Order: sequence, then C-alpha cells, then structure tokens
Amino acid sequence: MLIMVPLLLASAALAQRRSAGPSVQPPHKDIYLAEKSDRLVFGNSKLTLELGKQSGEWLSLTARGIEGALVSHTEIPASVDFRIDDVWMIEKYGAIYLRHRAAVDQGRDAATLCVETGTGPLSRPPMTPERWRTRSGQTSEPAYEYELQSCYTLFAGQSRIERTATLTRLGGADLLASTYARLQGFLFQVPNAAVAAPSDCTVETPGPVFLESYLPGGTPYPAVAKRFLDLDSAPDLTFGMVAFSNKARNATLGIWMDTKGDAAWHTYLSGDGQRVTVLQHDLRLERLAKGWRAASDAQRIELVDGAAPAVFARYRQMTERTMPLATDTPAWTRQMVLLEVLPSYFPDGVKGLTRKLPFYKDVGFNTVYLMPHWLGGYSPIDFYKVDPAVGTEDDLKEMVRTAHSLGMHVLFDMVIHGFNQRSDMMRLHPEFFARDGFGAIVEHQTWGSMSTDPASPAYQQYMADLAVHDVKTYDIDGYRVDADAYKLPNWDPMAPYSPGYSSAATRQLMQKMLAAMRGEKVDAVLLSELFGPVWDSICNLVHDNMTWGSQFILEKIDRGEMTAEQYKEHMARIVDLLPPDALRVRFGRNHDTSWFYHFNGYTPRFLAMDAVHTMFGVPEVFAGDPRNPPAPDTDPAVFNYYRKLFAARRQFAELTSGEVLLRGVESGNPRVIAGARRMNGKTVAILISFSDKEETATLSIDGKTATFEMTDASAGSRVPVQAGVVKLKPFEVLLGRP
Repeated sequence: MLIMVPLLLASAALAQRRSAGPSVQPPHKDIYLAEKSDRLVFGNSKLTLELGKQSGEWLSLTARGIEGALVSHTEIPASVDFRIDDVWMIEKYGAIYLRHRAAVDQGRDAATLCVETGTGPLSRPPMTPERWRTRSGQTSEPAYEYELQSCYTLFAGQSRIERTATLTRLGGADLLASTYARLQGFLFQVPNAAVAAPSDCTVETPGPVFLESYLPGGTPYPAVAKRFLDLDSAPDLTFGMVAFSNKARNATLGIWMDTKGDAAWHTYLSGDGQRVTVLQHDLRLERLAKGWRAASDAQRIELVDGAAPAVFARYRQMTERTMPLATDTPAWTRQMVLLEVLPSYFPDGVKGLTRKLPFYKDVGFNTVYLMPHWLGGYSPIDFYKVDPAVGTEDDLKEMVRTAHSLGMHVLFDMVIHGFNQRSDMMRLHPEFFARDGFGAIVEHQTWGSMSTDPASPAYQQYMADLAVHDVKTYDIDGYRVDADAYKLPNWDPMAPYSPGYSSAATRQLMQKMLAAMRGEKVDAVLLSELFGPVWDSICNLVHDNMTWGSQFILEKIDRGEMTAEQYKEHMARIVDLLPPDALRVRFGRNHDTSWFYHFNGYTPRFLAMDAVHTMFGVPEVFAGDPRNPPAPDTDPAVFNYYRKLFAARRQFAELTSGEVLLRGVESGNPRVIAGARRMNGKTVAILISFSDKEETATLSIDGKTATFEMTDASAGSRVPVQAGVVKLKPFEVLLGRP
C-alpha cells in the first residue's frame, strides 16, 4: 500500500550542505530531493538522478564510485513519450513543465518523484508557446490535450530505479474526429547508457537469435554504438532486457520492463556512433475519452556489482514472481524426443507416415509433431476438415492409434492467429475477429490472414471446443502452438475490454485450450513455438531457438567468426534468465529454416550442435521437406547418428531431469563445449567437440578436475580422463560421471 508522506523539498541552504558531503540527514533514510532553478536532483547514497524543470527531460544519472554518467542528456525530445493515433506526441508538440511532487512509500522503503507536463493541442494546428496557457477570455480549459506524469522511484540504499508514466486526456477531440483517441503505448528512453567509459563496456541482449539483431555475448560497446537494433517484443518473443557490463569496474547496468505478462514491450538500441540509447516501447494500449486516464508498466533500471549474470538473476526474480513456472507439466515431457513431420512429405500422406512410425520409434523418437492436416494449413480455412491431399479423418485416427501402440505421443500443430480470407468464419462468426476503430476486420501483421481476437469469449470457446474435439476424435496428446505471439489489438469501440487486454489475451486463450484438453486427457500438453518466458508460465514446454538460429550460428562458426564456446555462452545466458526447471525444446532445423532462411545439410558440425540440444534440452528433429532437401533419411548415417545419440541420453536420468549446468563447467578449449546435468547429488559431465581435428580439453567442474572414464556417445568406446585432461576425436560427444 502506498502511504503518501510528503518528501520535503530541500531548500537552497540544504542543497548547499548536501553538496558538501553525505552528513545531511535525508527526508527518507538516504533518499533526498533538491530543487534548483533549472533542475530537480533526486538521489540516494547510491544514485543521483537529475531532471530538467522546463520539460521534465532526463539530464543525467550518476552512481557513487563510478566516474561519468550512467545516463546523460541527448537531443531526444523527451525521455518519456506516448503515442496517440500513430503520433508520438511530445516528439511532435513538445512539452511544458507543470508541476512536480514527491512521496514516500513506507511499504516499499522507497520514495517517488513525479514530474507532470502538458502536451498536445486541443485543435490540430501545432502549438505556439503563447498557446500553452489558458486562452484569454475563454473557458478555463487548458490549452493542451494531455497531461503526462513521469514518475521515478528510488529505493533506500539500492542502486535501482523504477520508472512509470500516467497519462490523462484533459480535452476533447475535434467534432469530426472519433470520440476515442487510441493510446498506442508509452516510450521510455534511457539516453547514452553506459557504465563508466563506453570503450570498457560490453553489451548483452540475451534471447533467441534474430538475423538482424543478434549480438554475441560480450559484444564490445563501440560496435553496438554504430548500429540501430530492433530486439523485438517481450515477454512473448524474447526477454526484452539489455545489460551494459564493465569488467574493470565489476559493474553491470540492466534495463527491462516489468509488465507481469499483461502487455508486451519492444526494445530498441539506437547508437549515434559514440553512445547507445535504449528505447523501450511499452505496449499498454487503451481507448481514451475526455477525462480518462491510463498508466504504463514499470521500467526497471538497476546497477549491480559483478558481470551480466548478476543482473540476469534480478530479471529471473521478476519472472518467478510475475510469470511463475507452470508446475503441472506432465512428467513424460522430460523424456520427450520430438520428430516434426510434414504430412505431404510421405507417399500417401498420413498413411505413409503411419507405415514409417516403427522406424522412427526404433531411432528413438517418442513424440510426433504433425504439421497442419486441415484445409488451409497455416492459413486455416476449416480446422474440422482434413485436407484431402494428405488423407482422411480415418487415416489420422489410425496414425494416432499406431503411434500410441508403439508408446509414442502425438501433437497436432495449431494455428491461433487468424483465418484465411476464403474461410467462411468471417461470415459465420464475425465476433471472433479483431477490428480497427471503424469496425473493419484487420489483417494479421505478418501473415495476411484475417486476425482473430484472442480475448473474444466466443473465439476462446470455439478454440476450447476444437481442442476437445481433437482429443475425443483423434486421441491426441496436445498441440504445438504456432505463432503464439501477442496480437494486434482490437480497437473496436464496442468491445467490452481494452485493446491492451485483447493484444495479450493469447495467454488466456492458451490456458483455456489447455484446460479443455486436460478435462479429457489429464496429461495433455501445449508446446509453444515462441521463445518468450511468459509461455513457461502457461505450459513449461517452450522452444528455445528460432527458425534460423542454429544454422546462422553454424555458418558463423564455419567462417571462424564465432566459436563453440560462444554458442555455449549464448545458451548459458538463456539458462541464467530462466527458472531451473524450465523445459526448453531445441532444434538445429525445423520446417521454417528453409522457408525463411536456408539449410546447409547434415554436416558433422550440424550433428554436433544437435548433440548439444539433445543433452541440454528436449531435442527436436525435422523429418524433412521434399521441396527443400536434404532430408535426414537421404543418408542412412544421419538417422543412425541420432539413434546412438538418443540411446546415450537414455542411459542417464540426469540428462532428462537434471539441472542444466553451463556456468562453472569448462573445457579450456573454445572448440569444445563443456557442460553438465546434476540431479540428487549425481553429476553427468558432457563434452562435445565442434572441431574437425583431434582436440585436447581440460574438463573442470566448479574449478575441480577429476580422473575417470567417459563414453563416446556414438561409438560406445571408453575414453580416459586424467586429472581432467581428455583427447577428443573430431566432432566427438563424450558423457560420464566424474
């Protein structure tokens, strides 16, 4: 509960005394506020924040013991902005300082400074300075349309800031305009972020690999300062956090949003050649009428001692509190070895797949993920009609029966983002769809389908009924959910919920579908295609990489631009940000790899990467696509490799249920990945070579070496380890208990 205790403004004399040293008693523990002629100084014993009084812009953020500014002034229009009807308001109209206030929050041991500004004209022509104030001889209505309150919270004795914004629409719109204004989110800018000298800093943006924005771990700050990077949205696609580390200062500055999964945010890095500005677009979406108010989510800015993993731990604490890991995921998923299959790949479609299931079972696959079988595929026309090009309803039933008789599970693909324009659904169920402010159905931002509204109760019920139908009719074990990102908002003014709720309601839709399935089959599952941590709270079965990620990284390794050790670091950063029991599905190739990138074949290094995925996650293999060869069965040696790899995985329970250990397990060789899995006090060590030559590694776990034997996962031969030293053949995979 916020207890509003005034935080006294420091007088000029108090400000002079404060500048002389820390002996001045603060208004709340070590937190103080000093008002100067042109700025506000808000700080504690760790941080000092300065804001300009003319428009509330962020002037600087400094930290005790670190020279230079963590954040400094730029020419950006405002450190906080908001978007109305496709216009960034302060960027276009500027802002004028109105007032500020401060209060103590005893419950959080914190104090908050709020700066209020006015912006946006009541009439459309841009404002002149004279029009900022009430017009002479007219009503007392202010000459600006919006008041923006930007709030900064400091915590006693901590190097941490939370930043929020609240927007109030004071005036009305033009008579010919819509009654509602569309609030399209808040923009929080952290200008010129760095820890001490930028040249000493590295930048971390953990998450899946996106081609245009991938940053290897420990990327030098100057390289980022020359680029503009779109880090995509969180928490549905990625983590959405940025960390600036300075090894010489043993400090890291972390920046992220805390939306509790109720809204997405989009992170950008904008370099000017020298410094990097972090921009985070909080997609808190609302319809605003006159007198209405909307609040942002909190941006967190935290300075911690240590390298990037220290700030990753703070992010993980947030997700464990606001998006806690699902605890009801069935135990069978930990043993999952997943084969993705395209029905049209097989002669006779689904019948051909059914005939080949015994072979796949022999290889070691225990779960089949079937790509779309219904009419329209990834652009659905009718979920209830089987595409005759791949088979019939009876063919599907027989395939699932055969799989179950072999001890295999079956997942159907599921598309939830919309329907093909030729589908009858728009006519039969117009209430399913998202609309613009004029009531027209909107197209999906990526796929061009007619976008469904995941918040629509009728659509949620339809999808829950579909899930029940598929379990009852085919006896499936769950879905792999395609493109389950947060959606375009429903701006229909007749909708009984906010556009922001509509955008993020994919969570509620998936929860309802999963509950409906489990009403028929208690151990049914959902596998999220997308990476974001919010899905771990829904189903705890989430893909750990994107379409092109593995192939892209392999190409960098082939060119000598990256090492196997750096790929391990990429995985370690993800593990750092997730709860220990998070299940992550990993693949080297899926159907999208060739569709949206390209595939270079089942090379020894590719198979070594899939060995990493097998030993440190839930492995997934694509059976292939005749339009984009090769398939793994083109060369019998490929499936034979997987057969031996999966058999080796089954020998150790730790490899399916143990904690993933990547930090503190070292090989001493950048071409060899070292890691371990630990459970009930037992540890299995793993060494995987990415080299085409014989390599020597020195295996250490928590700084200790041991003499023991490891097993070659492919050949089955025993390999000695003498005081941690072991020789590996090209692309060898070794397992053993120290």
